[in-house]
Amino acid sequence: MKTVQYGEFKISVDVEKTREYYRNYTTPKTQANRNFAKYCESLSGEEREFFDAFAIDPICCEIEHIGVGKKGEFPCGGYYLVSGEYLEYPPEDLITVEQLAENGFEDDRPDPRINIGIFQFDFQCPEYEINDIPEDMPKGFICIRFWCEDMKWLLDEEPEERMYEPPRFWEIRRILKERKDRREQEKIDLEAARQEFCRAVEELHTPFCMFSQKESRDYKKAWVISYTPSAESRRKIKKLCLHSRRFSTFLWHMFSYEFLPCKEKEEAKKAYSQTERGGCVLFDNIDQFACHLESGAELTPEVLESFADVTVTADDFSWTYSKTHEEFCGPYFYKK
Repeated sequence: MKTVQYGEFKISVDVEKTREYYRNYTTPKTQANRNFAKYCESLSGEEREFFDAFAIDPICCEIEHIGVGKKGEFPCGGYYLVSGEYLEYPPEDLITVEQLAENGFEDDRPDPRINIGIFQFDFQCPEYEINDIPEDMPKGFICIRFWCEDMKWLLDEEPEERMYEPPRFWEIRRILKERKDRREQEKIDLEAARQEFCRAVEELHTPFCMFSQKESRDYKKAWVISYTPSAESRRKIKKLCLHSRRFSTFLWHMFSYEFLPCKEKEEAKKAYSQTERGGCVLFDNIDQFACHLESGAELTPEVLESFADVTVTADDFSWTYSKTHEEFCGPYFYKK
């Protein structure tokens, strides 16, 4: 453990666990994150010292922003997680509206944020009545939020979002809160879809094991590699079949774009029904979850109709079957 102190915050940091967290972190590939990563290529010595003190990889975060202004300003922020605990922290200094009014609405309380370069770091203490800690933060971690008011747009490409009328400071919090609420709702919807997927698989009365999101992504990548007919087409196939933030991708694009010859529609159902199905993997094509089944015997074409959009494949990738959500696409069956 390592002790780090900034201002009145004294923190015991587990450097190895923090580094492990960032080694496994998947950084979003949005424009905002790429612009932020561009800035991180030339951090000042003071900024680099802060990140090194906590073993933080600065590009590993999800950037929140309100668009690019007319003069290229790009105020943005986010948060980092650090394995550790607070040893010392200042008391929370709350103020009521009445007290603020008595002071002519001037807030003269000391600012607890730590200013390092263009960063304003805000330590989120769980003991405080007011904090902004992610609900899914792992146990034994602390949250450090940051805001970069003076960040500039550094990419050569045009920004996807512009701030034509710079919002007032109180509107910034509202905009970011709306985006946060939207992301939280997406998490709730994703978990509901995952539970529905699990219930459907449980009804098969076949032993199964759910994959983690990372395992699902890795297995989908393995599926693409296994069925890609040539190295020359692999890049295009990955773009069409694997998860992208820009447009919808599905594994069965391998067949709809005719990279592989396959059976379709009723012929696909018939060929799949006649295939001996032992251990297999069932993917949800829309969301990032999947499971391994000891036997695919119960996964008939009729049963798969109860799923919105799925792909099932043999353990050894010797065959695969995709049931799509499209009326005029699929199902598809391919056997090596």
